[in-house]
Amino acid sequence: MQTEILDYRYTTEWNLESILNDETFKINLQPKFPLIVPSISTKELNSAENAWTDYTTGKRRGKPSVVLDSFPGNIFRKIGEYLRLSGDNLIVNATCASGLYAFHLAGMYSQTYGLPVVIVCADNFNHPFDLWRFKSLGALDNDTGRPFDKSSKGFKMGTGISMFLVKHPSVKFSMSPIATITNFAFYSNNDLATGPGEIDDIINNIQGINYKSIDLWNAHATGTPVGDIIEYGVFNKTITQDIPIVGYKGYIGHCMCASGAMEIAMSLDGKKNNILLPNVIEGEKIVIDDRIITTQTNFPYKRMLKASLGFGGKTAVAVIDLY
Repeated sequence: MQTEILDYRYTTEWNLESILNDETFKINLQPKFPLIVPSISTKELNSAENAWTDYTTGKRRGKPSVVLDSFPGNIFRKIGEYLRLSGDNLIVNATCASGLYAFHLAGMYSQTYGLPVVIVCADNFNHPFDLWRFKSLGALDNDTGRPFDKSSKGFKMGTGISMFLVKHPSVKFSMSPIATITNFAFYSNNDLATGPGEIDDIINNIQGINYKSIDLWNAHATGTPVGDIIEYGVFNKTITQDIPIVGYKGYIGHCMCASGAMEIAMSLDGKKNNILLPNVIEGEKIVIDDRIITTQTNFPYKRMLKASLGFGGKTAVAVIDLY
């Protein structure tokens, strides 16, 4: 399944209203376009509802930017209202891999309905329960969270909101693609809770990827010791050429279900501005390999692999041609 990316916006601030009301993006939308939303944290939705109640009862001065009810249908209603959409909608829940699943499903929807599709990925997990939950698993350290850094003790929670307009190549539309996702591969091992799985098991179950054609690896790499070393192992066993591997979570933290989409958007920025941001490493690398770059370079890369290898055994990868 191929998916063309036509337009995108993103922000690292938790302000849905600012990005959903971006008129320069919305000018290309039509009401009948379908909408796909990877699941937003239920606790975040409840927090938003509480914030609205506090505002209406006078306990809070500032009006919440967007209030999303915890019932899934209302997520679409609220976001759909901001984007002026009335087409079909779909919610995706595949933990960290949700963004890549959303792009895959968007391509299918677009091909079926003959229309472009809007994807909105957003998450803000910075609330006490989830911080405690991941810290209890030894996965969280908000003071570090640097991918491929030996001194990083766990990932740093992040905030991210991204919005994309995509379509299947068969759909005619006035906008030319800025990138095309040419291949997806998915693998789920539901027996796992605290890691992405075994290196050989992941490789053997991710089929159809021409690793020799890849010239940039956009890593999931969370800053967790177990996760990063496994992802590097997958990279090192499948990639023999001299290409960079970069984990963007050193800049924005781990945006949970929005992370993959955020990191695709950052790569599109890199292509547009001809800048590849390096890994943020303050200690030593987890392994000695110059492909884990630490210096900013130009961005001549044309075929990128976006990986989502996360806790819970949900693995997704996508091959993306960048124009």
